[in-house]
Amino acid sequence: MKKLPPFLPGLSTKLQGRRRRRQLEILKQKRAEAIDASHAELAALFHDILPADWLSSIASDQRESIYTQAVVFWAWLSQVMEQNESCAKALARVEGWCEAAGESRPAFDTSAYCKARGRLPDEFLDRIHGRIERFAEARVENHQLWRGLRIKAIDGTSVKLMDTPENQIKYPQPSAQAKGCGFPVMGIVGVLDLARGTLSDFITCPFRQHDIKGFYQLRGHFKAGDLAVGDRAFCSYEMLALLAAGGVHSVMRLHQRRDAKRDWKAGRRIDRNSRLVVWRKPAKKGATGLGSEEWDSLPTTMELRYVRTEVPGRDGKPRTIYLVTTLLDGDDYPDEEVAEVYHQRWGIEVKIRDIKTTMKFEMLRVKTPAMAHRTVKMIQIAYNLIKARQAEAIRGEAISLEELGFKATLDLIDECLGGFAGLQRHPRLLARSLEMFEQRLRERLLPLRPGRQEPRAVKTRPKPYQYLTKPRHEFTEIQHRGKYRKAA
Repeated sequence: MKKLPPFLPGLSTKLQGRRRRRQLEILKQKRAEAIDASHAELAALFHDILPADWLSSIASDQRESIYTQAVVFWAWLSQVMEQNESCAKALARVEGWCEAAGESRPAFDTSAYCKARGRLPDEFLDRIHGRIERFAEARVENHQLWRGLRIKAIDGTSVKLMDTPENQIKYPQPSAQAKGCGFPVMGIVGVLDLARGTLSDFITCPFRQHDIKGFYQLRGHFKAGDLAVGDRAFCSYEMLALLAAGGVHSVMRLHQRRDAKRDWKAGRRIDRNSRLVVWRKPAKKGATGLGSEEWDSLPTTMELRYVRTEVPGRDGKPRTIYLVTTLLDGDDYPDEEVAEVYHQRWGIEVKIRDIKTTMKFEMLRVKTPAMAHRTVKMIQIAYNLIKARQAEAIRGEAISLEELGFKATLDLIDECLGGFAGLQRHPRLLARSLEMFEQRLRERLLPLRPGRQEPRAVKTRPKPYQYLTKPRHEFTEIQHRGKYRKAA
């Protein structure tokens, strides 16, 4: 076949324009760019919960930089999941990601990474948290509810911060500690959804602030059909009435002041361990933080139910405690089951232990209150990601979230994380690796031991060092203090 000469060979082919691309091709290219920008192994492990293209779409930084919001997020998340590791180790991870992607490594200077963490927008983290919550919500099954009600527990705790002027102003140290010899203490009040196992929300406050104020700020997370469970710090007329007005039931331990004035023979008897009583509206507002209009709208009386139950005390001996609940029908809600619901409140204590002790966040190494709040938000995201991964692993199985060990899941992630490197572009291999990970996760079941005594005591003795009672430049160590022994 005769080959024709090119038409107008002196003109550039660029004048002919480019071939028009279809919308699907553009979307594929954007998705490939998002995957290339997300080098983290954690991004592959949680790709179905936080897809790379979605994460790229909500990021507000469009400039080309090493420390993009997605890279900083995954690096910070790796710090949290590796039990509060240093910024230097997170930076080493970023270097490894860049080498694997054939990109230039950043200079080993943690200041640039720390500044990038400080620039991470709160809206970016909030949208990530919202997507994790929706993922976990879609995996809630009927057996995770109690008589059709969703149990939500609330409790408070505290963490220490670095001793900086900014932290001391916002979250002052305990008054018993001398100036320069203590640490600022930040209070945290959180709501835990026991159906999906996630920490729904939290507020930060000075540790001296009563937890009931945090309950008032978080009451919007309790919806009709929920069952609020809390200890006696949250048992107030105002909060019980506000929750009842929104269709929310409550099970609380009776407040110590009402317990001291309790008359078990008052009211109407339901059965041996249950009575109906009437509470009257207090003469004035308490410390919950209610406004005048909300206070005036509360009913003057409220019918409640007392439930008596026996529980083992910290000494292991049985003791009687009294619960108050808005579940008035003794036939629909038997005493034993109401008491068991309150015992589930211990679940939030265990979750707090997972965060503070297992993940080593009893102290936050941050210099400002803003970074302290953002760090707690990252801890919440990491914790909820793990719970969402657990919920997906047991979906359709006769296993509850409480049977999966949190520390065992962290250890499994640390063990298997290297196997997810570079699998973002290989969906079949990624699906196979994730299936094997979830199979191994289902094998890590905890032996449930109800009623087991766990005293708040430690066996390992601390070293006999002195307490720092003066600033370091004024303190004089007493040499014999650590060698002192009491005479026989």
